[in-house]
Amino acid sequence: MAYLGLRARVIALHAGVDLQEARLRLGREYMALNTLDRFDRVLLWFEHDLWDQAVLIRVLSLLADRRGLEGRLFLMPADGKRPFMALSDAELAVLEPQPLTALQIEAGAEAWAAFADPDPEALDRLWRRASPLPHLAPALRRHLQDLPWRADRLARTERQVLSAVADGATTLAAVMQAQHAMDPTFPQTDLMLLELHRRLSAGPLRLLRPGEGWALTDRGQAVLAGEEKHRPPPRFQGAVAVRPDPPWQWDPRATGVHRALP
Repeated sequence: MAYLGLRARVIALHAGVDLQEARLRLGREYMALNTLDRFDRVLLWFEHDLWDQAVLIRVLSLLADRRGLEGRLFLMPADGKRPFMALSDAELAVLEPQPLTALQIEAGAEAWAAFADPDPEALDRLWRRASPLPHLAPALRRHLQDLPWRADRLARTERQVLSAVADGATTLAAVMQAQHAMDPTFPQTDLMLLELHRRLSAGPLRLLRPGEGWALTDRGQAVLAGEEKHRPPPRFQGAVAVRPDPPWQWDPRATGVHRALP
């Protein structure tokens, strides 16, 4: 599958793992989805955060046409605040698997199609609707908030990291702790933050100083203060292309996606 090869290259590039290893692991994971018919029940453990919700809708999109799984798919109830690993044994023991309805599976497949669209307007409309998947709308909104913002062109995660550094966080651990406190819907991992550091510390318009420590440049301080606008280096936010003059932006006043005028 061409998609798996492309996905493996992205993982190898950004996570620093061997390309062949990444491809083999992805292949095993997708093959495992094809064996679910052997089980009487399939319990899906997905939490409220953006990462888990994105994976959930991807999985549901792949299972949407698997009629043999009807009545076998169950979603474990997340409380919307804590990860499952933070629950006590007693709390885990009383969790009741919730049968996934056809409506929920269809909603997941629809959400994935919008998530994978290079035009974010469909996703912007979708998160505003009531969803049968209880934690999906906040996660999709949070995803869109990592488009460049209309006022300063910073993504929400970028602004949170710059704010943490401005407040005295100088190590990866300190930045991660501060970011988790600010953003329970999308707590960043160490690899995500290191990738962000690499992006923001590169080029003549860098916002962070290069090196192992975390420190703002003069331009980083000016952008954070609203005195200058960030020019984001090329990247993708989901399927949406982000460029130095970003065509798609997040407008906090309208609480939605804004298309910049050419």
